[in-house]
Amino acid sequence: MPADLIVDVLNAARQHRSSPAVADRRGVITYGDLLAQVLGTAHHLRANGFTPGDRMLFSVRPGISAIVLALGTVAAGGTIVFVEPGGTPELFRSRADLVKPKWAAAESLLYSGLARAVARRGSLSPPAYRKLPVRHVRSGPWLPGVPRGALSAQKLAEPVSYNEFPVRTPDQDAVVVFTPQAVVHTRGSLGSGLRTLAERGSLGPGNQVHTEHCTLGLLALVAGAQWTVTSKPRPGSAAAFAPPRLTTESMG
Repeated sequence: MPADLIVDVLNAARQHRSSPAVADRRGVITYGDLLAQVLGTAHHLRANGFTPGDRMLFSVRPGISAIVLALGTVAAGGTIVFVEPGGTPELFRSRADLVKPKWAAAESLLYSGLARAVARRGSLSPPAYRKLPVRHVRSGPWLPGVPRGALSAQKLAEPVSYNEFPVRTPDQDAVVVFTPQAVVHTRGSLGSGLRTLAERGSLGPGNQVHTEHCTLGLLALVAGAQWTVTSKPRPGSAAAFAPPRLTTESMG
């Protein structure tokens, strides 16, 4: 059966429902929780107009909320585009023009005036999400500056009584990472990369992987182990989310 990142993760979640899946500084969720929240996120995104092929700019630091939102987006047929928050406005605009997103997800603080003031003192430039003609998802509480109508990532993750399990679709784009060239990873290429890594290791239920890196974290989830997010990289850090560099495709 062909590898598919999201199907393989969710199948592991169905198999290990009572085992701990993801932990961060705020708490722990089981595989059963992960399954319900990822499928709930996919359901609520579709109910709010999300369609297969939609791309979502993503600047949410690694943690339970970010993992659920990212996996839920991919489960809904979407593509996550990781964005470094410290680039120039021109770089952000050029990358947004290239990927043509329909959605953007960011921590509430990145929308606020406080974040922009702090960034200016540090010679940084937070992504100008508010200026994009896209639908917005906020991670965290509502703050002044958050676009009107922005969806709450927490509410999106609420479980629903009926969940549509994603169909195995290995050719579906899953992730875009700028390195600095835009590199596209499909659900199949990511899944195959994780299977290759899994075959070389001995991860399984009862093991813990302490990392902020998506490659090792997703490997833990596919194997039924626990992913413990250990540090606080910048929101949307491409380094923190770098997928396996196996079977990649560059955007033209």
